[in-house]
Amino acid sequence: MSESVDRASLEQRCAEAGFPSGARVPLIVMSVVLVLLMGFCAMRSSGKPDGSPVEVVARSHQWFATNLAHSVGASVNEAVADLATAVKLYSGKGDRTDEQTIAFFAKNCPHARGVAVVDTTGGLRASAGEPVPIESVPLDDLSSVPVRVMADRYGGVQAVTADALPGGDRVVVVSSDLTIPPVSVDSLRLPETVLLVTDTGEVVKPHGTETGAGEQELVQRAASVAAKGESGHLVGTAGTGPPTPDAQATVPIVAYAPLTRGRISLGMSLLLVGATPQAEASGAGGGLPAVVALLGVVAIAALVLLLGLVGPVRRLREDALAVASGQPGARMRRQWISETHRIAAAFQPAEPRRLPSAVVAVVLATVMLLAWSAAVLGTIGRHEVQVPGQAVQVTQRLAATTATALRRSLQQSLTDLRSFASLVDGTDVADLRPALQELTSRRERYRSVAVVDPDGRTVAQAGRKPLRAEEPLPPGSGLHQQSVAHKVPLIYATAPLPGSNYVVVGELDVVKLSALVRLPGGVGRLVDGDLRTVAATVGYQAWEPLAAEPLRASVSEALKGIPDPAVWEVDGRTSVVASAALYGSKDFNDLQWAVVVEQPVSQLPLPGNHIRRTAWLAALVSSVVGLVAFGWFLLVLLLPLRRLARSADRLAAGDVSTVIFPQRPDEIGTVARCLELHRQSVDERRT
Repeated sequence: MSESVDRASLEQRCAEAGFPSGARVPLIVMSVVLVLLMGFCAMRSSGKPDGSPVEVVARSHQWFATNLAHSVGASVNEAVADLATAVKLYSGKGDRTDEQTIAFFAKNCPHARGVAVVDTTGGLRASAGEPVPIESVPLDDLSSVPVRVMADRYGGVQAVTADALPGGDRVVVVSSDLTIPPVSVDSLRLPETVLLVTDTGEVVKPHGTETGAGEQELVQRAASVAAKGESGHLVGTAGTGPPTPDAQATVPIVAYAPLTRGRISLGMSLLLVGATPQAEASGAGGGLPAVVALLGVVAIAALVLLLGLVGPVRRLREDALAVASGQPGARMRRQWISETHRIAAAFQPAEPRRLPSAVVAVVLATVMLLAWSAAVLGTIGRHEVQVPGQAVQVTQRLAATTATALRRSLQQSLTDLRSFASLVDGTDVADLRPALQELTSRRERYRSVAVVDPDGRTVAQAGRKPLRAEEPLPPGSGLHQQSVAHKVPLIYATAPLPGSNYVVVGELDVVKLSALVRLPGGVGRLVDGDLRTVAATVGYQAWEPLAAEPLRASVSEALKGIPDPAVWEVDGRTSVVASAALYGSKDFNDLQWAVVVEQPVSQLPLPGNHIRRTAWLAALVSSVVGLVAFGWFLLVLLLPLRRLARSADRLAAGDVSTVIFPQRPDEIGTVARCLELHRQSVDERRT
């Protein structure tokens, strides 16, 4: 058999497996992943950054539109609840004529524009006030859709509600105005418009200024999307919005949200049309030096691994095959790492030399990648995000809008109790429990409602167990807080019953108050004048004091009537902090409440956050690749190579009795088979 055949036969006996075995595989995989990472970073750095000041304002508009839609939906719920409570009280009054029924509901539905009593087929029996669009309500299925929202003849919007009267042969239908909360004008005095559109895209009621030509196309697109029950926002072309007072170009924004009552669509959507000054997103190209540095690190690390581990192992394999196959003139070439030098010395004696271990190359390459990651985190990863004035003003507006929503909800809770007290005038206190149950079931803002005597003792109650201590109540009607040792803050409203010493007390559900201070990505808190937490969107204890000094300072300024939004460090993270007081009504001015908003800068869609996130991702991927490559080289090459080097040391010392077993189907396994053949040859010669 020729020598070449012997070499081929030996290579066939030492068949090596493919991926993931092999000395070159970890190096190739590491290099490919890092090259892909460089490409990703280059695209992210040279391309347009994610986010901009315009996007910050657009998202806030979307939040405003969603909350306005919730407010309109709440108005519809109020109309349904008012009628349901009136019907519950009417059921205890005995049989009445149609005229008496109309008079009762006209008196006890103060917000009604028109009232009608009809039979179940829609035939009119009696009416009062404006004509009621009876045909808009499905009288045969009041359990599923007891309310409709529709345009009236005057260009406005009305809610039409219906409920069955006792006996089942008559239905009362009430129409009332659908109120849209006013929209505040932002700090730049740019106009804003609220539109209600039907599912067919028809604009029903404009609220605010007229839309400009540059906004019409956006309005039509938003209306078609909102008609599908979706919410979101659209940003127009720069320069097509209404100019600022100083003639600065603006970008039009249209945010949209469907009007719903719970999960039931009301057949309309709300659109908020506004604009914001044009602003260019900065920060592109800031990471290109890091990409160039990574290119150098990858090149050097690959070269170190190639020269310090992969190359020597491959060269040792070639020499071992040549020597083991008996190729004439075959000899072991000079080695540059300790492990391969010791193995080569077992084939052919060589002088001992102090050489670096292969571990040095792997550790050095890993350290280089980790050092690059640390450098990126320490520089670009700590890049200071520039917060534009628009983002600060938007946060202040979020606080003001949240305070307005809370003030409206608190005022409505008090109005509900006053209306209820007026509605049950003349009713025996002992007979009020059904009406109280109806009130609590229809209005989720109350955790319990009770009628108490002058000493504060409960006479009739519905809902959950009251938290209020049974003690004399503050005089008159109003909102109050009780700082007692409860797991949740105790907030309650009071309204005296006309002509008696009894008082209706409604304890508010703090969870519902917390839902009103929800924010897009931020933290909202409702605090009192002593800077204690009443409600929050994060975990808190009842009356827990505000700990962060920036939050305390912001609330204190807002309670003085001089809100001052600013960027602060709060609990180790940079945040925009803004506050707004809940002034505006003598009923709860004494509470000295305020809303404080903490908007982390890292959660705002700003270009600086785009750069930081890219840096963190690149550093994370680079670190993971370095550590995985270290583990891969360690398990696949270093440990098997060091074990084989110890076997070679024993063979070079004269131990020819210990069999060398190849344990891996790769280059190390091939060298082990060749070394075993060499051991057998030496043993045979000695024998």
